[in-house]
Amino acid sequence: MSDVLRTGRLALHPVSMSDHSALLAHWTGPKVRRHLFEGVALSPTQVTEVIASSQRDFATEGYGLWGLRDAGTALDHALPDGDLIGVAGLRGHGADVEIVYSLQPDRWGQGLAAEAGRAVLEYAFEVLRLRRVTAEIDAGLADVLGMRPHGDGHYAAERSAWFGSRHTVDV
Repeated sequence: MSDVLRTGRLALHPVSMSDHSALLAHWTGPKVRRHLFEGVALSPTQVTEVIASSQRDFATEGYGLWGLRDAGTALDHALPDGDLIGVAGLRGHGADVEIVYSLQPDRWGQGLAAEAGRAVLEYAFEVLRLRRVTAEIDAGLADVLGMRPHGDGHYAAERSAWFGSRHTVDV
């Protein structure tokens, strides 16, 4: 099983320590930070911890965080290439697996969050066979991904309903 995911426009590779500088810059940018980590800028040590946690999760759970890059700059399926434009992935354990994502602000409004989200949900449901994935995301993106309200401000996609609908993402 490969942990590399590809879409029409994106290549998703598990984050590694070689992504540290790019992740630090991405997650500490003021526009991105406003939506993540309760608005607090992560320290370099915290970024190291997030990457290490993702690597442990890939080893034990089969999922973690993927770095997003333009598919055209990531020609080798095994190795990431090109600039990091965001992150998408799964975190949590058991019945509490959540989809997460962030994009560089200059990439907002292009449908890339939906494209990455669909790839992650397909992986969650087809490869990992998870029953449900939750999210705290924008209502419009939740709808595009086939996620339904699940508590206050949260959404969920159930495996059986998601497969039945086979949501497509317009790009």
